[in-house]
Amino acid sequence: MIKAIALIKRKPGLSMDEFSRHYEEVHAPLALRHFPVIKRYVRNYVSLPPGAEELEFDCITEFWYENMEGLQAAIDTRRSEARQLMHDDEESFMDRSKMITFLVEEKVSEIQG
Repeated sequence: MIKAIALIKRKPGLSMDEFSRHYEEVHAPLALRHFPVIKRYVRNYVSLPPGAEELEFDCITEFWYENMEGLQAAIDTRRSEARQLMHDDEESFMDRSKMITFLVEEKVSEIQG
């Protein structure tokens, strides 16, 4: 499996509730509809304790692909009309200037006992 991570910041003036609600109810379904090569799509919303300083991101998003061909298919889709739909929606709730995306190699340690 190939895993990509995106660190995503909400648009200024948008509350975390508004951000996460839009992501879950609008953007995630849109992504799944237009990117069928995604095998797993996880959004991890940052929850800070009271008084903590705000981070440079509000959500850590994981995109899982079967292989590099799946990732390439998603990249190719990003150049299509579907990409424009995604871009327009991202502009409505994400601060795209702060988005950071990268591939990772996940290592898992199973806990015994």
